Amino acid sequence: MKPNVPDQRKFQTGRRMKTIFTGILLLALIPFASYSQDPHLPPGNLGLTNLQDGNPPSPGWYYLQYVQIDQPDKEKNSHGKTIDGALQVSSLITLQQVVFISKKRFLGGNLGFTTIMPLVKLSTNASGGSAPSINPSPLGDLVTGPLVQWFNRKLFGMDYSHRLEVDVTVPTGGYHSTYDLNPGSRVWRVFPHYTFTLSPVKNLSFSMRHHLNYYFKGIGTDDRPGITYNFNYSAEYAVTKSIFVEAAGYYLNQLEQDAHDGDHNYFQHKYGITDTRERVFAYGPGVGFVFPSGLFLEIKAMKEAAVQNRSEGWRGTLALSYKLNKN
Repeated sequence: MKPNVPDQRKFQTGRRMKTIFTGILLLALIPFASYSQDPHLPPGNLGLTNLQDGNPPSPGWYYLQYVQIDQPDKEKNSHGKTIDGALQVSSLITLQQVVFISKKRFLGGNLGFTTIMPLVKLSTNASGGSAPSINPSPLGDLVTGPLVQWFNRKLFGMDYSHRLEVDVTVPTGGYHSTYDLNPGSRVWRVFPHYTFTLSPVKNLSFSMRHHLNYYFKGIGTDDRPGITYNFNYSAEYAVTKSIFVEAAGYYLNQLEQDAHDGDHNYFQHKYGITDTRERVFAYGPGVGFVFPSGLFLEIKAMKEAAVQNRSEGWRGTLALSYKLNKN
């Protein structure tokens, strides 16, 4: 069982940098700007959950911790071209998640819920008077919601476990308008997601998590980020009963332009920004270990490509999952 997490939004040259949304994921790269711009894209789960994501062992209480570093090396515009001189902002985040899957049945599955609290650390490559101010609060935005987990099902004769979840991001993270970079988003988000693990043959499985993210207007503003779709993926091979190797990654695509007061063409007309939509694809290797105590450990590194309107770099992730009750 993996968390939901969280994404980020990077700014192009000529756009105003005021806050970074790291509520559940982390931010990577933010160029300075000189005037107002489209709203920042709040965080989402980019590559935090991959290996055996739809296949928790059984009902019960789970504690999960994720540590992810996001290290950008360039910023891309809407045409996928590198923006010279963009400020680099590296991010380190740890997510604390509690999941409960009950024995109560609903739609043939098991009801449950999850709660996630992120802690964030941001740093930049700028110094002196050119460095942006960073809010010292480490608190990101709380995420919580209900879920239904279906264990040990079959799909065309293949082993299939899957889960449906509807989560809400609550803007509880640290934020103050005097800082350029903040760990809180000030944006409510509702995001249903569907996760599965499919095993067509022995030792081989495929996992995916699909998110659809709807954002409300930022608190105190008329700006609303455009709806996004993203997924995590993993092709997994069990070397032994306790060791897995995987090819993993993620994909994000913003489906609509950002809006101001309901106008999705505002930033094009007002500031000449032809396209505010973001896109990124990432891939990389990973390895997982299941220990006799029940602890699950996953380590992976993913390189980003096919980027538009955001930073490009790599993400390293360590994930730990532990079932608290053994029955």
